[in-house]
Amino acid sequence: MATTRAIYAPAEAEIDTAALAMLIRSGVAMVVLDARAGEYFDGRRIPTARNLAPDCSASDAKDVIGSKNALVVTYCSNLHCPASTMLYRHLKELGYENVLEYHDGIAGWAAAGLPVETSA
Repeated sequence: MATTRAIYAPAEAEIDTAALAMLIRSGVAMVVLDARAGEYFDGRRIPTARNLAPDCSASDAKDVIGSKNALVVTYCSNLHCPASTMLYRHLKELGYENVLEYHDGIAGWAAAGLPVETSA
């Protein structure tokens, strides 16, 4: 079976479902960012995730992430959603050094049977 790839150019540094789940379970200090904003955010997110739009200001990024050395993981809806790549690139341009992209997004996370938080 062929692997489905995103229709956009992916980020240079990626993380898969198993690795992200392991990092979250182990309590590694990191910031998980849901790049879905506005109408695209459906209220579901990976546990511990915070929302940060791909066009966020440097000040908003600093408020949410803190240190430019922090481990950061971006994600969005699924393999075809470009928001996580856009946020990944924006953060790199702002000087964040340890950014990874989780391409499978909330759809892949939920499909793997992993816990999903919901908000109003």
